[in-house]
Amino acid sequence: MSNQTMGDENVSASSEADMAESWVTRWYTPLVAIGVALLIVLVLALAMVEFLVANAPEVTGPAAWTKPLARVDEALTDGDVAQALAWWREARVAALRSGQWEAMIEVGDASRRLGGRSGFRHDGDALARHAYLTALARARGLHSVDGVLRAAIAFDELGDRDRVAHAMHIAERQARRDPRAREHVRAVADRWMTQSVRGQHPTSGGQP
Repeated sequence: MSNQTMGDENVSASSEADMAESWVTRWYTPLVAIGVALLIVLVLALAMVEFLVANAPEVTGPAAWTKPLARVDEALTDGDVAQALAWWREARVAALRSGQWEAMIEVGDASRRLGGRSGFRHDGDALARHAYLTALARARGLHSVDGVLRAAIAFDELGDRDRVAHAMHIAERQARRDPRAREHVRAVADRWMTQSVRGQHPTSGGQP
């Protein structure tokens, strides 16, 4: 066999090897890239699920926050402010996890009692305002006219007339298509105006 023939065979074999390697590279590289992309998507999806589960409101009954709130008042009666604060924190965590506006209203009322009896009324009112804002947001999201009106009353007790007006505006919009709800909103608004003129507040549980 001549040297030229052997050279041609070597070139042919080399070309076939290059073609085979090129074919494998063309298919293998995209598969690896797709696999890596799918892995990244899976990791991100799992992270998102964990985040949503960790931050989703838990379905809890009223006892989860009413019991520690009752102990707040017991501790205040005993003059143990530190223990009252500890029970208040437990109630607040349960209320936040509950997703219910009623829970945040009760925590706000307890915040005012705690601040008033411990000598830190300003701080107590600030904590109450934050709780009432959360209650208002939840009631608005749930389209609860009663919840929005209850938040309005709470803001009125704090002397926050701007937020009272804001809450009443929300209640009026939510009650627009419900005649009974409109009557309820009108009754609360009339009572609020009358009691405001007299220097009183609608009844609530903020202060003993």
